[in-house]
Amino acid sequence: MKKTWIIAGGVVVAAAAAAPWAVGMLTEQQWQAATGDFNQAQPLFIMETAEYDRGYLESTITGQLYVVDPDTGERHAIGWTGDVSHGITSSTILFNFDLPEDEEFEKVFPDEKPTLTVTTSAWGSSLVELDVPAIDYMDEEAGESLNVSRSYSTLEFSAGGEQMNLDMQWPGLVLRTPDMRLSMENLDMEQQATLLTGQLWTGEGSMTVAKVSVAARDEPEVVLEGLEVVSDTEAVNDDQSFNLDSTMTLDKVSYGDEGYGPHSFDFRMQEVDVAAWNELMEAAQAMQELSMASGDDPQKAFQQQMQATMAMTGGLEKLMARGLTVVTDMDISSPEGPVTGHLKVAHPEQPDKDRVPFMLIAQTIEGEMNLKIPVALGERYPELGDQLMPMVIQGALVEEGDFYVMDASLKDMTVNLNGQEMPIPMPGTSPMLQ
Repeated sequence: MKKTWIIAGGVVVAAAAAAPWAVGMLTEQQWQAATGDFNQAQPLFIMETAEYDRGYLESTITGQLYVVDPDTGERHAIGWTGDVSHGITSSTILFNFDLPEDEEFEKVFPDEKPTLTVTTSAWGSSLVELDVPAIDYMDEEAGESLNVSRSYSTLEFSAGGEQMNLDMQWPGLVLRTPDMRLSMENLDMEQQATLLTGQLWTGEGSMTVAKVSVAARDEPEVVLEGLEVVSDTEAVNDDQSFNLDSTMTLDKVSYGDEGYGPHSFDFRMQEVDVAAWNELMEAAQAMQELSMASGDDPQKAFQQQMQATMAMTGGLEKLMARGLTVVTDMDISSPEGPVTGHLKVAHPEQPDKDRVPFMLIAQTIEGEMNLKIPVALGERYPELGDQLMPMVIQGALVEEGDFYVMDASLKDMTVNLNGQEMPIPMPGTSPMLQ
């Protein structure tokens, strides 16, 4: 029996001794895969590894992070070093970036620098933690100051990178200049997402801001209170389609001594085809990458641009042909009464062989739009009244009691605007020939 315990103990000790080496090897493999996925997922940052020096209990990684200018495609390099420590079941990477040795940067972070830490487990999950220390910056010559509370962000990926949890907490900031003061209180962001397929994630997310205020010289202070954005993406029809619902609410808006609220704006997409959506996103990404690329052959660049445009158009056609409904609702409180609006655009599902070209989409699309604005609001604010009056003269808005209203619909190439029907001219034809 004693011999059995000795053997078992030896096995445990050997496993514990070998574990850091095995975890280090897995970390190196996961790192190579993760940087590849990161570079393919977005076009603005490119992470390159120059050297991975793996040891027993610790490793060192060096490389470059390239920030890509979206307009010119120019790359700006930032060097980095990752210090990796291997445990029995996980590894932790502490990143050190070659940030500019700039006098202003040293004033912003005189004692403590931001830190980025990545912890990877042997079973493939990862935790990214960003810690930005408090900022207390003063430029006496310019009369400017910036005070920012310490902020934290965590991003957790499951094994395989198909599940993601994001949590960000930013208690607040105050920016002062000789002519303006900007402050923000308690920014919180949460996101739980699961990769459905391609570039489409489902799940719930929210962002809240307790208060934002802007005070400019000789102008009343503008204050936003209780801002919240909530979104929910859900797979339906056996993961063949998805629904998206995003709602923004604002408890109160104040301008000087006047304050009004609540306000809300809702955006919904229903029965969106997953395959068509991914195809459209891939075309959009290809077009963006093409716009950032530089070349010496104008003819080739033109041909590539045309191909990218055709791919975008084809993606839009397929997305509409698979059936799509988009709905927005608006409800804004004003001193003279509510401002409400509703817009719905729908396209029926069609067989691919009967797909309508994008230029002729008005033949099959349907929609409705309703708008309601208090008449007194245009009288109180002359600039708004100047924008509303042409619409009233043209019949787009009709005065009903204390409100301007619009009731419009689109079906079978005909617009019904406040009871008046108007056919839509076919593309390429003159309205005079209708």
